[in-house]
Amino acid sequence: MESSIKKISFIGSGNVATHLAKAFSKKGITIQQIYSQTCDNSEILAWQANSIYICDLDELNLDVDLLIFAVKDEVIKTLSQYILQKKTDIKMVHTSGSVGLDVFENAENTGIFYPLQSFSKTKKIDITAVPFLITSNNDAFKKELIGLSKILSDKVYEYTDEQRRHLHIAAVFVNNFSNHLFAIAQDYCEKHQLDYQLLMPLIHETIHKIDTIPPKDAQTGPARRKDMEIIDKHLYLLKQEDEHLHRIYSLLTDSILKMYK
Repeated sequence: MESSIKKISFIGSGNVATHLAKAFSKKGITIQQIYSQTCDNSEILAWQANSIYICDLDELNLDVDLLIFAVKDEVIKTLSQYILQKKTDIKMVHTSGSVGLDVFENAENTGIFYPLQSFSKTKKIDITAVPFLITSNNDAFKKELIGLSKILSDKVYEYTDEQRRHLHIAAVFVNNFSNHLFAIAQDYCEKHQLDYQLLMPLIHETIHKIDTIPPKDAQTGPARRKDMEIIDKHLYLLKQEDEHLHRIYSLLTDSILKMYK
């Protein structure tokens, strides 16, 4: 399915915009403009994507096939409504996992173009392996978005607002929360003058194991074994030094015990 979208502008110059703009540019899609209030960021991305940067929304050229909002959730509505006042039939999407189509207030040519991945500007990523979740109430526009996403990845799916919101919650658990636990472990090691790098083989094995084994089957540790003696020792130590970590350890232990009743 080939997309008729050949010319795109971005509202935003953060992590998601950086990866998408560079990827589309490499595939021959024209990135017309990059808008950001932070001029330095938009200038850098414009240079990387062979585009033009702007810092004033009134300088946005609306003669494009698609406008992609890759900005914080709370500003999507304000920015999109401002642009829709100037051109009511412009085609636009946002990249948020938790904001619905209603943010565009039922404008005719709107959708959601959500890449299910964690992006950092300086970390290269295989865009062909990224799932793209597409939503639109306009069937013709939805087909265009599906065609556009297939330029970057074969993993393209039609999702409703409700489905995407639930998947976004799951994504927070597997990515944001797990990474936070790694950060907690690193801080804990540094506090006790331990080498955090000794945990890296364990972290890698934990992640690679679930490529072939369901996470529920891969679970190990004292809570999975219901080894209350070790758990109580851990909780006692944590209680003495850090009430916050004690609560986290206790909550996660209770969750594991509940799952394996």
